[in-house]
Amino acid sequence: MLDAKETNRPGHITTGNVLEDLGFSAQEIREMEIKHDLWVPIRAEIEARKLTQTQLARELKIHQPDASLLLRGQITRFSITRLLQFADCLKLAVTFTVAPMAEAPRATGSARIHLRAAKPRSKPARPVSVRSGRRTAIA
Repeated sequence: MLDAKETNRPGHITTGNVLEDLGFSAQEIREMEIKHDLWVPIRAEIEARKLTQTQLARELKIHQPDASLLLRGQITRFSITRLLQFADCLKLAVTFTVAPMAEAPRATGSARIHLRAAKPRSKPARPVSVRSGRRTAIA
């Protein structure tokens, strides 16, 4: 029979970062953090507008199953570029800060989308028409 000292020992030592413990590289972890930092305000804007999956798919020009994945937070299916395009379609301003690691403020990530005050809207905004060759500036 095991005594109390044996059963209270940890089974393994962790680094404090679950993703690192699971074997993800530093680059993969950074990409996940950036995607998450982009997704959170996108999701908040979708909720503020009270968009259905069908309306969201139409607004973002994606298929309905992809809208479902986005709403459920399965962002591994989307690239950072695609998430930036979604933010642009939803009229969200995106800013990036690039600085040496020692000087950079350590928050959850470097991509920040400025949220406006979440007010319920009576109806969703009109879909944005995108012309081919149009370049959009992301501030």
